[in-house]
Amino acid sequence: MAASISASVGRDGHNQPADVKVVQALLNQRGFDCGQVDGRCGRRTVQAIISFQSDFTRTPDGRVDPGGKTLARLNNEGATMPPKPELNASLTRLVPAPLKSAINGGLKAVSNDFMTQALGAPRDSYAVDCQPLTNVRLKRNITSASVGPFRVTGLAPAVKSLNEVMSEIQRMRPEVYKALGTAGMLCCRYVRGSTSSISNHSWGTAVDLTLNGVLDRRGDGKVQYGLTLIAPIFNRFGWYWGATFKTEDAMHFEAGQELVTQWAGQLS
Repeated sequence: MAASISASVGRDGHNQPADVKVVQALLNQRGFDCGQVDGRCGRRTVQAIISFQSDFTRTPDGRVDPGGKTLARLNNEGATMPPKPELNASLTRLVPAPLKSAINGGLKAVSNDFMTQALGAPRDSYAVDCQPLTNVRLKRNITSASVGPFRVTGLAPAVKSLNEVMSEIQRMRPEVYKALGTAGMLCCRYVRGSTSSISNHSWGTAVDLTLNGVLDRRGDGKVQYGLTLIAPIFNRFGWYWGATFKTEDAMHFEAGQELVTQWAGQLS
């Protein structure tokens, strides 16, 4: 028998505990991990809904309505796990960038002032190309490690978190995981095209990704299909997707404000 709910669940929903439990159980059964079935609709549950919706709509709204398409698909017994892309090459095909309202839900992007106050300035001056990190405290907390499909150098808690993200991608999107590479993490420089804004790579809390060795082109309003499949997973772990930047930067994922605040207290 199909499961039913009495009111909407998710972003801007009524979120009655009994209904939330129904949706959480269905999501977990379909392989979209929203954690414990506790009747509380938090960010993890909303991101799981968005991840599920991303498989059948360009504009996921993070909400499940009674009698709606999302609930009907959740009740579809054939939808046991996220569908796999038909061909590995399809991961790099370009699709329109998603609407800003459809991603990064509940996450706040960081600014240069926020990062400097939280972690300190990486160095005194910058250039268009990578420069050495000079901040003694930050240097003490930089590490290099494998995060699964590739190796990175970055702020230690960021590298640890990225490894957790990659483990989840391997579980949820194995074809994307196998295609993933990186164009770098730690790099003290200006934002591309600027001579004043500091790139968040300067703190080692951002990473640029490739798919099948191909880097998504910045600023064209289009994104690689494979990145749309893993962006909700990054969001669930507190990473902000650069596809919503003023200049679209879909290859780029960076730690959101909440993560950076947590990490600031962990540095030695």
